[in-house]
Amino acid sequence: MKKSFQSLVVSIASSAIITLSLAAQAHEDHYNGVELLPGLDKQHIRLSDIEPLIRRVQRSEVIQSEQVGESYEGRPLYRFSVGSGDTVVFMWSQMHGDESTATPVLFDLMQKIENDATWREHWADKITLHMMPMVNPDGAELAQRYNVQGIDVNRDARAQQTPEGRILMAQGRLLQPDFGFNLHDQSRYYEVGNTGKPATISLLAPAFNHAKDINAQRRRAMQLIGELKTVGDRMIPGHMGRYNDTFAPRAFGDNFAAMGISTILIESGAFPKDPNRQKARAVNVAMLIEAIDSIASGDYAEQTLEPYNSIPMNNSNSFKDVILEQVLVRDSGHEYRIDIGINRSSDARNNGSIREVGDLSVFPAFDRYDTNDYVYQAGKVYELPATGDALALSHHEYLDLLKQGYTHFSGDKAMLNVRTHLPVLVNPRDIPGSRPQQRQNATFLLSKQGEVALAVLAGVVIQLQ
Repeated sequence: MKKSFQSLVVSIASSAIITLSLAAQAHEDHYNGVELLPGLDKQHIRLSDIEPLIRRVQRSEVIQSEQVGESYEGRPLYRFSVGSGDTVVFMWSQMHGDESTATPVLFDLMQKIENDATWREHWADKITLHMMPMVNPDGAELAQRYNVQGIDVNRDARAQQTPEGRILMAQGRLLQPDFGFNLHDQSRYYEVGNTGKPATISLLAPAFNHAKDINAQRRRAMQLIGELKTVGDRMIPGHMGRYNDTFAPRAFGDNFAAMGISTILIESGAFPKDPNRQKARAVNVAMLIEAIDSIASGDYAEQTLEPYNSIPMNNSNSFKDVILEQVLVRDSGHEYRIDIGINRSSDARNNGSIREVGDLSVFPAFDRYDTNDYVYQAGKVYELPATGDALALSHHEYLDLLKQGYTHFSGDKAMLNVRTHLPVLVNPRDIPGSRPQQRQNATFLLSKQGEVALAVLAGVVIQLQ
């Protein structure tokens, strides 16, 4: 959305406005009745977050639990199973340690299975359901994509150099599922086609060969995705995309597809004002419930491929977190206007970079600002004292320093007593100079009528007037 700073005026005496592009929580009433377990509304899910849930499920009279192996560092990997039907369904999550959304989803689904006996009994004699949450607990502990060997588990289906990859492949071969659900997170910068909307959910029936042929098993996955599309159309209209189906010979989804498993990839992405992807979480739960119902009834078999093919393709790396429009830059006698696009890391307080400068009118952004009346200004460095008392940096004192043109500090971090919730940068790298450049730290100022009016600190936008 485009924002005018005139509509955001606030007294500096009370606070500064911090515009975090994904700062607000999604509301429960957006979830169309999907019940989510408490305590998992966070960006990174680690084993310690789900251990109480594992212990609860292990006491269940409905769901069977089995430890099927250990990670490289000895953390347990579990499989949870329910049902006795001939059709086997296998779901797994978080093979990339920093892709947390689907792990809570599987426990939300288990809660539904335990609490809703009527629904469970409708399909439990037709389906045997297996769930394997958090395939990569070591990576989850570090909030990183790879396992601790530095290997992408999802690129280890052939070589099986990771214990996590070996365990997952062993489960695929042992269970011989008819349907496999490969649950991931995707970049928040994916756009649905060229619609200007972030792809909150992306779907794919992965190819099993380079020719992208459609055999009976892949067609079945496409038909089932057509059923899942009805859920997305209801819960997140316009926010559903389709992943590229280029064959990835090392990936688990593609290899499982080659093994005759009807494989469905569900990628969770961003939704406006939802930093922890709770909207995607709720849609995932609803889609998996729909999938179980459709598989049990066989309704998916009546579906054509038209709904699958009608899902717009993802437009990768399209979104920016912030775009500042038409900022005036004055440099060594030159004067020009640019848009400044900013992306943040998952920890927006500490890391944000200038993604691109120039004409960014074609790109969507979570937050877009009209800064036509603002002039770019490089921030100054504040030297911390070498001895004596630490500098007490209260919120209001920090605002005063920003108004004086200081954006970052140099020296011993111990000489700074931080008492503000604003981002504080000590000895940062790549601070922009007189001309903002790509890949530099998104830390600078914008002035208006000769006074500092706006600060950008590590990508966080703070209004000072």
